[in-house]
Amino acid sequence: MSDQPPPRLLTETELSARLRGLAAQGTAPATGAEARGRAQRRRRGQRVGLVTTALAAATLTAVTSGALGSTTKAAAPPAASVSHTPTPAPSPAPVQRVTIDLDAHALTMAGRRFPISGPQENCPLGETSVTVTAKYPTLTMPPNKYTKLSKYVDVRQWVVTFTDRRHHQRLLMWALDPSAGLNSIGDDAGFGSIALAPEAGKWVYDAIKPGARVEIKGRQAASADPDSVCYDRRPVTGDH
Repeated sequence: MSDQPPPRLLTETELSARLRGLAAQGTAPATGAEARGRAQRRRRGQRVGLVTTALAAATLTAVTSGALGSTTKAAAPPAASVSHTPTPAPSPAPVQRVTIDLDAHALTMAGRRFPISGPQENCPLGETSVTVTAKYPTLTMPPNKYTKLSKYVDVRQWVVTFTDRRHHQRLLMWALDPSAGLNSIGDDAGFGSIALAPEAGKWVYDAIKPGARVEIKGRQAASADPDSVCYDRRPVTGDH
């Protein structure tokens, strides 16, 4: 046992005096309420620290994974998209080609060759390449100086026309009337157009299409008589 006497208990007055002194020096012990408040603040601070740490970790994870729109965001696999490559346009239909050889008195089309009656030297076609404009099963020609005083009506069958450089629709080819005979086939007998035999003329009429390109080969006179003489060259107008 210690030989020192037990410490003397402070009186209430002495205890109050000491507390006041400690308070004045800023080292006064906390009361029970103050101690509890400090403990609660420490616990709140710890929770805030934990929350802040968790948020910081989550933010770092989001930035790393690109969840916040970072420039390092991994590209998502592209969705299936419709091709914007334009669909190629269908190739235009080939232009139908026809050849008229005035020297050989022949028309060639679709691999077939037909004899023709060519225009007279004084009534040339005057063209080397034309485009078919229209077709007429029958075409009544206007009266010319040789028929206007007669009752004869000049009706052509299986007529094919073209538009010349003066923008006039003109007679290109037609079929002879079976009753007219075929003496002109193989000769130059026309007045500015060509003629075919009846069956050949009907076949060509059925097969040829508007827009067909007709190449006219062979020698043609440099000058010609007027349309009053070469009446097949007159513009096609009126009731057909």
